[in-house]
Amino acid sequence: MVLIILLIIPSTRTEVTSFFIKLTSLPPSSMDQDDRFKVSEQTNSWLVYDMKGTPIKFSELNKKPVFLNFWATWCPPCVAEMPGIYDLFEKYGDKVNFVIISNETTNKIREFSNNKSIYGLPLYRNNSVPDDFFSKSIPMTFIIDNSGIVVMSKKGAARWNSEKVKRLLDELIDN
Repeated sequence: MVLIILLIIPSTRTEVTSFFIKLTSLPPSSMDQDDRFKVSEQTNSWLVYDMKGTPIKFSELNKKPVFLNFWATWCPPCVAEMPGIYDLFEKYGDKVNFVIISNETTNKIREFSNNKSIYGLPLYRNNSVPDDFFSKSIPMTFIIDNSGIVVMSKKGAARWNSEKVKRLLDELIDN
């Protein structure tokens, strides 16, 4: 009964739902070799904006492996997977470019970041998504090698700090 009440109350709904999603999330699967693709020139010229409003070309971010995640503060699966993403960032932040993108306001993103203690996680804003990364749902995550090949794609929440993902990142860093 308490759980149902917590799910009905708007201020607790996201947190309660996120908790259960986090408990049930599995590591993502790797893409088959045939499903992998190289990001287009259009995607390489795509601009994302850091929290100061500075535009950055995607091609500047993919000089090393990229962990690209589309999310929102109001999305329970996004909130659920954020601690795992942050764990990966703490371990690989100097070897992998983390690009965590929302279309929400800078203030909303900063408030979320401060409340969730995900300091330093590279958060970006953008209202448009190139065709290579288009999805009708979030979270949507891509792992891209340093030659621009998408090697992992996952729609929905996942356990990103799994050994499987760490092995993949280690492999991409070593290549």
